[in-house]
Amino acid sequence: MQSTIAMQACDLRQIDEDPAFASRLEKLVSLSRERHINTFTQIEWPDFLPDDQWWLPPELLSVYGTEHAETMPEQQLKLLSKWECINQFSLNVEGERELLSALSAQLYAPDLPHIDTYIHHFIDEENKHLWFFAEFCRRYGGKVYSSKKVNVAGERFCREMEFFLLFARILIFEEIGGYYNVIAGGDERVTPFVRMIHQIHHADEARHITFGRTILSQSKEIAFAAADPAEREAAVAHLQRYVQISIESLYQPAMYRDSGIEAGVALRRKLLSHPARREHHVSRLLKRPLKFMNEIGINLEGQTL
Repeated sequence: MQSTIAMQACDLRQIDEDPAFASRLEKLVSLSRERHINTFTQIEWPDFLPDDQWWLPPELLSVYGTEHAETMPEQQLKLLSKWECINQFSLNVEGERELLSALSAQLYAPDLPHIDTYIHHFIDEENKHLWFFAEFCRRYGGKVYSSKKVNVAGERFCREMEFFLLFARILIFEEIGGYYNVIAGGDERVTPFVRMIHQIHHADEARHITFGRTILSQSKEIAFAAADPAEREAAVAHLQRYVQISIESLYQPAMYRDSGIEAGVALRRKLLSHPARREHHVSRLLKRPLKFMNEIGINLEGQTL
């Protein structure tokens, strides 16, 4: 039988009762209210976006740093940037749809009653993101790409670990999106409307990332104290798999096909194993989330990255 002290060490209510955490939540709620944007009415949608402009900077393309980028003409790269943008925004549609469902399930949990107000703002902002990313993809790509996600069926964790893994997945997802937002949103080569979408998204996501880092810092030790050794190992493996699938989803074969590039599946395979791309994943794209997870004691740098 667990001692009272051990049981308290595994209790998520410790987070809710922390004055520093409460202060951070209050600040995030205040910022969400001050910076609220009604994207349903405030975005003016152009009739079309030209294919002969950059939709993503060339440095964000999946072929960057490889011989494939060197041999493709600029117009081909610009067309690829369109479909890579559609893929990236499609990933946001899928990710935020799942995120909304998972966040809603956290509302009014008895062990964390004081996060509800900010979670409502979080859901409101993600709902708007879901809408404008889907609207963008349908208007300018005629489709929303589908992709596979981590299969969590059959995996069961204690409440504390489930909570930690949820916000770990959200943070990784948003840090990857944030990397694209910051670079594409600040690059004047990118067509202005696409740049604006990245800027709008980043304005909210910066707060979500702050929240995610705060709650993960608070909940990591609680989750790992509540779990047995096998569950801890499974949790780390779960996140490593999530990171890997998140990377693989950026190399959507359909976006190569839609760009007029043949043998998209073969190209995807070559790019995922290319040393320059692997280096990009670790040193740039995933640099912030991998560093943060390391700081809280979790190494996610699997061999396949």
